[in-house]
Amino acid sequence: MSNLSTDILSSIFNVLSKEIITPSDFHTQVSVVKTMLANDLTGLVDSLTDFNVTSASVDFTIETESEEFTKILKKWLDNINRAYLGKIPSGINALSLEYFKERWKSSSFPVLKIAEWKSVNGVILPSKMMFVDGESIYAVDKNKDKEKTLLNYDYYLGKAKKHKLDDNVIFTRPYGRWFDKYPVPYLIKRGVYHNYKIIESLKNKETTVLNQVIPYLFLIKKGHELLDREGISVKDEDLQKIINQYKKVIEDAKAGKTPTRAAPWDEDIKHFIPDLEPIFKPVLFSVAEKAVLSGLGFIDVIEATSTSRRESILNPKVFIEETKKGVKDFKQLLKEIVNLIIDKNKSHIKYMNSDFRIVNSPITAFMTTEFKNHIRLLWERGQLSNKTYCSLVGEVEYQTEKVRREKEARNGDEFIMSPHQTQNQEQYESFEELEHRDLYPKDEDTNGKPIPTDKTDDKEKYKNAQTEDDLIGAPYRTIKALPDNVKKKLSPAKRKIWMDIFNKAYKFYLKKLGNAKKAETKAFQVAWSQIKQVKSTKKK
Repeated sequence: MSNLSTDILSSIFNVLSKEIITPSDFHTQVSVVKTMLANDLTGLVDSLTDFNVTSASVDFTIETESEEFTKILKKWLDNINRAYLGKIPSGINALSLEYFKERWKSSSFPVLKIAEWKSVNGVILPSKMMFVDGESIYAVDKNKDKEKTLLNYDYYLGKAKKHKLDDNVIFTRPYGRWFDKYPVPYLIKRGVYHNYKIIESLKNKETTVLNQVIPYLFLIKKGHELLDREGISVKDEDLQKIINQYKKVIEDAKAGKTPTRAAPWDEDIKHFIPDLEPIFKPVLFSVAEKAVLSGLGFIDVIEATSTSRRESILNPKVFIEETKKGVKDFKQLLKEIVNLIIDKNKSHIKYMNSDFRIVNSPITAFMTTEFKNHIRLLWERGQLSNKTYCSLVGEVEYQTEKVRREKEARNGDEFIMSPHQTQNQEQYESFEELEHRDLYPKDEDTNGKPIPTDKTDDKEKYKNAQTEDDLIGAPYRTIKALPDNVKKKLSPAKRKIWMDIFNKAYKFYLKKLGNAKKAETKAFQVAWSQIKQVKSTKKK
């Protein structure tokens, strides 16, 4: 290693040997955290805390024993802060996003302020809510004896301490005790800031060195060893003249002239850059970067893979659990809001006596393919609901999919997207058997009662009363034109849906098969299959 490189490395360690001071004052701590994230030199802290925030931003709902009250609360959650008319995002999801940002990327002192209450369907609910900037909160000690007691401080907005945070305020301290004056910000408490400052010092020194060295040295050698033996050497004043001459050559080159130089004996020029490898070695940063990752929840674990070799892996379980804890704490905050709502609506006995629970959609960011396969197996065995399956495996909203499936059933779209037929089953079944199967898909008689097992083989006795000639008449123009057995098995509302599905299927298969008889048979199959999925009994 050259002397210059040694000096550079030595100066770096001299800088790092000076104590890196982490502020002890709460407001200064919040300020340095914001400065750090505004220009994250590590590329780690801002990215991973953003991932925390994004992963935890799931859907939150409130369910109660009263279906009507649940609908009111759902509408309210969707319209929180709507009165601001686009100045800030509306809805519970936008509010939760602010909570997580304050928790992980700022003061870690999320304080919710309810600015306005409004009556919705006779229930008084908070219509305007926001999280206060933790850096602007100042505490005043109420206890002259300076003893730590619960609720020992009054909190105000701003240094002037004119606006007291008292009514309609919910305090949370994710990383502090109930009686603490201020919490310690997450990135300070976990040691992330301290290790960030070490990396910052290294990178700043790198920049300083580069700024000094990049204007590289231009080395000129003049003379020859044979001349030196004869006592003929270049004097200092001659070397200075050569330097000036080269400067003139460089100026001519910059001016567009052809640079020319003549020398009486050997002359050698080189571009000389010192060895900067030591200052850019990853080992200088690795310890601090691992400490940053550990502080964010990626614990460095050493695993012995053999007697002579060990590997290091980053275990993200702490990071994952911290994200889950954030979601859980926000649900607790929602619970406190509901308690305030109950207190505001004491006279509303109809709803306020209902039990409630806070529900969130799953955190899907950490779900592996293997995990989803296990979920699918549980669903197939009947251990999970369709809603849970949609949320975890499909990562889609169940209610949306339910509405879409019902719409597909009404429109008869499903038969168009059905798998291609690989085996022709019709060659093994007669027209009468297909017709009977379509009209009585569960071996029921015309009154909807199960057919006894000993009679199911008597096809002629329980055969559909319609004849093949009667069947050929599609598409049906009115409900009255439907076969009697169809009208007997379906309610008036479902008859119209059945007819629409049948007509669409009939037209589709008539064009595809070119045979009215086969098209009508297939249309019966589709109509009976689709009508089972239609839950609504309302008229279309």
